[in-house]
Amino acid sequence: MPRCHASIIAVIVAIASLAARAAADVEGYQNPPTQVPTTPPARPALPAPPALPADPVVGNWRGTLTSSSGTESAIVITIVKGDDGYTGSTNGLGATSDAPLKRVTVNGARVAVEAADESKLGQVALTTDLTAEGNTLKGTGTLSVGPHRFEVTLALQRRPRQDAIQPHVEQRLDYFAGRWTFEYLGAEYPPLSAGGRTGTVAFTRVGRSNFMVGRVDGELLGKPYQENLSIGFDPETRMLAFLERRSDGVELVSLASWRSPIAISFQTSPVQSGGKTYQLRRLLSVRSATAFDVTEEFSVDSGPFRRLGSGHFTKTP
Repeated sequence: MPRCHASIIAVIVAIASLAARAAADVEGYQNPPTQVPTTPPARPALPAPPALPADPVVGNWRGTLTSSSGTESAIVITIVKGDDGYTGSTNGLGATSDAPLKRVTVNGARVAVEAADESKLGQVALTTDLTAEGNTLKGTGTLSVGPHRFEVTLALQRRPRQDAIQPHVEQRLDYFAGRWTFEYLGAEYPPLSAGGRTGTVAFTRVGRSNFMVGRVDGELLGKPYQENLSIGFDPETRMLAFLERRSDGVELVSLASWRSPIAISFQTSPVQSGGKTYQLRRLLSVRSATAFDVTEEFSVDSGPFRRLGSGHFTKTP
């Protein structure tokens, strides 16, 4: 075949190929293939924010207490609400165990706290005003160590509920049943206290009644001593009546509220001696089913209450 004819045929084939491709493109444009609509993948749901307690100040709070000089100390404050108000405890005022809060006053998201404990440097006291905002609790206060006073700031975070360790003790008379060993450290202050002492106390329920009798066998200034005790409990109101008959002839009658599962607040009837009026109050802090602490304060002639002493009780098998 002549070379010119071959060239002409090649050109015709190329033109035909281009024409066919163009026709296919036009057909595709006029009759596009059916597209199956696709649904974009759903976004993963965001985790719900943790629910905050209905009461903004209740919880187990931990953080730092900072002095005006910048010194920081770890502190934990626990606030609970019972039928008769707010109570709680704190750890970080110089002792290794929790100390009960002396006063908790709540107004909305604001809370005023007062606490005291003993340390190697003397009595340590904290008064502070705090404000809760979500899971933070912040404020300022005054820390007293013996005669010295320091301005402090507190910054606390609410501890998750699963991490907060709270005693689970049923409020019932049989909690006291059995034998307890104790150690009490405090001043000798007649007629309210004979001073530091150690020993045991055993409580026995009177039949099926709501009363118990107890006996203290201890050592005081190297000599044995005894006390006789009686406890009455109303399970409906969770009120306690407590009677102490001491070997020196002094009798103390106390009324107490056990509406909070972690603390029992005692107030004694006034005692007259030497022309003065003395009054004792106690806070019994429930640590567990086999341990509790007692903190005592006293007042003279309706004056301010001051620390008298504290004791630790442990149930024996």
